[in-house]
Amino acid sequence: MIRNYAGSIKRTLKNRSYYSKKRKYVLSFFKEFGYNRVKPFNLDKWHHDLDLFTAFDKLGDEVFIKFTKLERLLKNENRAYKIMQQNTVLKNHIIEHKEYIKSKGFRALVLKLSKGIVLNEDWMVNNIEKLGALIRIVDEFKNLSLVHRDLKLDNFIYEDGNIKIFDFSFMIDKTERRKPKEIDLKSRENILKLVNLGMYYKPEPLKWDDYYSLYIIFNNLLKNKSLILSLEQKDILSRHAEECKGKIDTNSYTILK
Repeated sequence: MIRNYAGSIKRTLKNRSYYSKKRKYVLSFFKEFGYNRVKPFNLDKWHHDLDLFTAFDKLGDEVFIKFTKLERLLKNENRAYKIMQQNTVLKNHIIEHKEYIKSKGFRALVLKLSKGIVLNEDWMVNNIEKLGALIRIVDEFKNLSLVHRDLKLDNFIYEDGNIKIFDFSFMIDKTERRKPKEIDLKSRENILKLVNLGMYYKPEPLKWDDYYSLYIIFNNLLKNKSLILSLEQKDILSRHAEECKGKIDTNSYTILK
C-alpha cells in the first residue's frame, strides 16, 4: 500500500511538471473549440500518454476531456461510442458523448462530466438488486462481438438510475468490421501495455474475457464482504457469479494465434 501511494505521488508530480510545460498550448487548443475554464483532472491517473481535463462548453455545461497525440486510443474509443449509441440497450449504460476533435496532431474526446458514483464494493453491497445490469451490459457486448478488456469497478459509474460503463480505449471488435481494432503489436511497449491491461481480471496475460472479469468481481465481493452480506444477498451474488462462469469463453479474445 505504501509503495502504491508513493508511486501515485511520484506520478502526480511528474504529470504536474509535464502539464505546466504545455499548459499554454492546451488552453489555446481547447479555447479554439469553445471550451473554457479548463483544469487538469486526477493527475495521478494520467497514463499511456493520455491526459485528462474538465472544462465548460459554449452552453456552460461541464465536460470531461481526454487528450492525446496518439492516433489510435481516442479514435478507437470514439468508434466504440458510435457503435454503442446505436444500441437500444447500451445507449442507456454509457456516459453522454459530446464530440471527437482531431486537429494539429492532437485528438480529444469530449464527454459529459458525470456526477455519478464510481462503483466500489460498499456501494455494491447496498445495491445488490442493481448488479444484474453488469451482466446485461456484457451480454450486449457479446451480441455485438465486442470485448471491453478492462472491466473493473473503477470503470463503472452509477448515474441517473443506471450503471454506466466507460473507458473504451482498448475495446476490441471481433467482427470483420474491425472497428474498434487492436493496437500495433510490433511494438514491445504496446505488448507490455496489453500484459498490464485488465490485470487480475483476465484468464491469461494476453487473453481477455469480460465474463471472466465479472466472475472475479462477484467472487471478490462474496469473499471480501462475507461477514456483512445477508444469506439472500449471498445467494444473488452466487447466482450472478455462476452465470458469468458459465459464459466464460463465449466471447473471449486473445492476440495469440
